Amino acid sequence: MKRFLRILGGIGYVLCTYLFVSLFSAVFCFAGDAFETFKNSDRMLITPENVEISGNDRLGREDILFTAGLDKKISFFDADSKKMTQSLSICGWVKKAFVEKSFPDSVKIHVEEFKPVMIVNSRKKSPDSGKDLFMMWFSDADGILFKRVVPGESSDNIPVFFLNYSTAEEDKKRPERIKNAIFLAEKWGDISSACRLDAISYEVLAGYSMECTAGRGLRTVIRLKDEFTSDEWVEMMKDASTAMDSLLAENQWAGEYEFDKVENSYGEKRHETIIGKRVQNIKKGEL
Repeated sequence: MKRFLRILGGIGYVLCTYLFVSLFSAVFCFAGDAFETFKNSDRMLITPENVEISGNDRLGREDILFTAGLDKKISFFDADSKKMTQSLSICGWVKKAFVEKSFPDSVKIHVEEFKPVMIVNSRKKSPDSGKDLFMMWFSDADGILFKRVVPGESSDNIPVFFLNYSTAEEDKKRPERIKNAIFLAEKWGDISSACRLDAISYEVLAGYSMECTAGRGLRTVIRLKDEFTSDEWVEMMKDASTAMDSLLAENQWAGEYEFDKVENSYGEKRHETIIGKRVQNIKKGEL
């Protein structure tokens, strides 16, 4: 009799366990289906119209939506703020990105874009072929190269810096060279309005060469050596600008400006302006 009761008790335990598991599974499946329905309901869907974007200047709204994966409807629960931030952060124009979800169906995106102040055209020998490779990058005011330049993105308002180097030692000095070029471009913009800066180039022996264009297609090169200080560079550019204005008033133009240091009778050294040989008579078109 006791054995029969034990068997009966075991059957009852198995039956109760089966009923409990079945009931739990049914409830779980029902809850899962209910949540899936709730998750994909119109109330919980983030649409492109419900995305607020700020801080963008160069990047269009559609570009940001596509990069973040918000160019189509997506459930609030499927939208991953961290992944969207990472996707935006690797976009060339984006310096920083911040993404915030707001329950139940909206997203706020704030981006901080890089501000291009110079295009750097850098030449370097390929370690594989030994051939010269030319690459153009946008640089910000801190000398950070942040994005490759593609056709149609450049602007006449952004000067180009041609930086030539071939050794590892010179490559280390690239950030400094870029910052110097940005400094020269900014200072020239404050000094002269008669001659628009087009490009700056750097050679190890020659230093910096600034190329600018005035009216009637007149071009000038201003050469600044590494040995001078930044204050001396500014003074030299001012001297060149003054000489340009004087020559233009007389219908003359100099195609090149160079500088050297001279010693006066007191043993003091200061720079001296050397106007290049190519002096043009604008009125008569003579050289």
